[in-house]
Amino acid sequence: MQLGRECVLVATALGAVTGVGLALYPGLSPLSIGLLYLLAIIGMSLRIGRGPMLAAGVLSAVLWDFFFVPPRFALRIDTFQDTMMVAIYLVLAIVAGQTAARIRTQARRERMAADSERLHRTILEGVSHELRTPLAVIGAALENLENADAARSAQLIAEMRMAARRLNRQVGALLDQSRLETGALRPRLDWCDLTDLLQAAVTAARDALAGHPLSVSIAPGLPPIRADFGLMETALSNLVLNAALHTPPGTEIRLEAGRTADGARVFLRVADRGPGLPAALRERLFEKFERGERGRARGLGLGLSIARGFVAAQGGELVAEEPAGGGTVFAIYLPRCDPQPESG
Repeated sequence: MQLGRECVLVATALGAVTGVGLALYPGLSPLSIGLLYLLAIIGMSLRIGRGPMLAAGVLSAVLWDFFFVPPRFALRIDTFQDTMMVAIYLVLAIVAGQTAARIRTQARRERMAADSERLHRTILEGVSHELRTPLAVIGAALENLENADAARSAQLIAEMRMAARRLNRQVGALLDQSRLETGALRPRLDWCDLTDLLQAAVTAARDALAGHPLSVSIAPGLPPIRADFGLMETALSNLVLNAALHTPPGTEIRLEAGRTADGARVFLRVADRGPGLPAALRERLFEKFERGERGRARGLGLGLSIARGFVAAQGGELVAEEPAGGGTVFAIYLPRCDPQPESG
């Protein structure tokens, strides 16, 4: 696809220069028209690769010779001076084009290196903060536990338990992302009861859900879905965590399960009444380490990326939908497969 676009660009640019040259000839000398071809070659080198660039240099020399170097309309050169002029042009066109293409490639590599370094620094800062915070809570609680009374001890133990669960989630997220990127993910599909799946996801996110009213709605008559229970639980709990962490306390979170209008797919939907997402941000949030508004963001920015990867591995789709009444809606869509009756 990219090569086709580059070939079209070469044909268009050289065709345009040839047309201009024919329109202005003989007002412009063959040498002046050759310089126009050379400028076009250098300009194209900023947009196309070295292979098409080499072809463009050779083709421009052929066009220049055929249309403008005497004798015209023949690939023949009668004088030594014209032969040297075309030869020098060909060398200049190839060298200039390849040099400009090499400079462009080097500049792109430098930008990628700078972006990679910036991303690496951001990741390290985020990971260190998200891992050190629960560790600091556990360390402080342990220091105070020795001299605490029974009530205070129970409170400190609860804080350590919550911090340990948060730490476990962050480490698990890094491992899950690694599984996705290395191709080590192998879903084990089986029949899963939707009630059990939603309950497991809510349980996994129970700490973050504290202070958020929760409603769960499952359409009547929904059959089991064919999925990997563990992967789907992680994907769904990540969506619930995302809703809980990015909405004010007291904001309702809704879990819904049902069929699409055509009955071909089953959906699992997590909706909230929070501040919502700008349309331009909805797709970007599925990128790894993307945390939206930095000032309010929490976590590593992996939850939505992992959720989409886990759902896609099972043949499903995770999308951010346009909410009807405000807030944010994430929906998982899976192909509907009714269990086959066992043969006797």
